[in-house]
Amino acid sequence: MIVLGDTNYDTYGKRVSVSSVVRLATITGDRPRMSATRAYLPAGKILLVGRGPLCHKKSLDLWCFAVTQDGLPVFVRADSKGYFKADGYDGFIAVAQRPGSVATTDGRVLEYSNSERYQLVDHSENTVTLAVGPENQKPGFDVATTIEIPREDSDFVFVDTDELHSDTSYAPIRPLTRGDALARLAQDIADLDIDAQSFREARDFFERLLVEEKNCSDEITLEQTAGAELAAGVGGMLSAIDAKFQITASYSKSTSYPKGMQMRALRYVQDLPGEGARFFEIWERLSHEDESCKGVIAARLTGSDDAERGGESGEITTQSAREMGLGVSESRKFPSYSCDREYFTALDHLTSADGRLSQAAAELLVTYAMRYRSEGGIKSCLDRRSTE
Repeated sequence: MIVLGDTNYDTYGKRVSVSSVVRLATITGDRPRMSATRAYLPAGKILLVGRGPLCHKKSLDLWCFAVTQDGLPVFVRADSKGYFKADGYDGFIAVAQRPGSVATTDGRVLEYSNSERYQLVDHSENTVTLAVGPENQKPGFDVATTIEIPREDSDFVFVDTDELHSDTSYAPIRPLTRGDALARLAQDIADLDIDAQSFREARDFFERLLVEEKNCSDEITLEQTAGAELAAGVGGMLSAIDAKFQITASYSKSTSYPKGMQMRALRYVQDLPGEGARFFEIWERLSHEDESCKGVIAARLTGSDDAERGGESGEITTQSAREMGLGVSESRKFPSYSCDREYFTALDHLTSADGRLSQAAAELLVTYAMRYRSEGGIKSCLDRRSTE
């Protein structure tokens, strides 16, 4: 089942995604709403797919709310265009996330495209052996053979079919409003043994820091350091809660944000059963030409995971997007992607090149903060920069 708020929803069970376009989901209370905004979902993601009231008919397609194993909430098409069941497989299967080719053990060459799957039959410390035969419906492979691929840094992702048959649920990552964040902070502070005055001061301190948005014409200064009396009254509580919510990850002890810069903080929470809450944060920053705020010259997207999961961050900017061959929107200079290859370029950048974001945080940033712009489908990358 999928749990949203106080409501339990029935599901079709677990499926494996194919390379496809999905719709973003907006979760309010116990109801998910399907957005018109599209995004790319790679093959090989385990999905917990909702049914009944979690599905909606759009044109000729049935779209159902689903949660990936990492918690990403999306609407997928409820047929072979969105996922497969993996019936007939045992143990692990390898699902191709990117197209490529590999030599077989008997000297032939296997060309594969994304979403193809193969049975894993053996593995060593560094390699994995996959079976290729008539069941894969590949021209020239009527006789069974095998291929060896690296365990790491290959075009494939490995899916455990035992997980597909398990009844574990996946907690969705959902927006964290300022009011919800303050309520959670107040509860954490209330659980501490401090007096009423210190409680109010601590709550007010974090409320000042919990900025959601700054207009281009505004100038703000954020003071991260608490006053001496407050710090003495609550001991190490301030830094502990600050780190947990990651709400000052982008600030020094005193940071001024001038006119000409526009900012927005997107905060998310994933309530993990038995583990507590996991927090994510994405900052959108737009730099204008000057204080008149007439035109945007650069954009910066910065993502972070909470400190309990390492507190790592990663970012993608207008400049880095262009250097990687990605698109940039004309008016807001937002990084964008137009195909599966560009999606993985952005994801790899956030998890290894310019930061060490977790896979879940990087997927959240690319899917919900970057822009998917395509004219020729997920396999056709645009030759020109996309525009808004």
